[in-house]
Amino acid sequence: MKAFMAVIGLLCVSSIVQAHDIYSNLRNRDGYLCCNGQDCKPVQATVLPDGNYYLPATDEIIPADMATPSPDDRFHHCFYYPVANEFDPYPVWESKPKTRCFFAPMNSS
Repeated sequence: MKAFMAVIGLLCVSSIVQAHDIYSNLRNRDGYLCCNGQDCKPVQATVLPDGNYYLPATDEIIPADMATPSPDDRFHHCFYYPVANEFDPYPVWESKPKTRCFFAPMNSS
């Protein structure tokens, strides 16, 4: 029974890792890697009349020129929490995330 539970646990963990593998090599328009392991996810987005994108979950507007073609025809958002004071011995992280990368389906604009 323990072996069975261990196999089930490994399958669950491996499926989570595989689900995040889509982000492993994604790069923004400037060629920089987008993901640090847990900071990218699929999102709902609305294409605005001016070509920009609205993300209702974060109440954020992403400029059209920031969008990169999506690898799977879904919207994806990669973000990070900037450091408010990087010279402090105990850095303070800002509470609001900033967009690192945004991916949109090719036919969304």
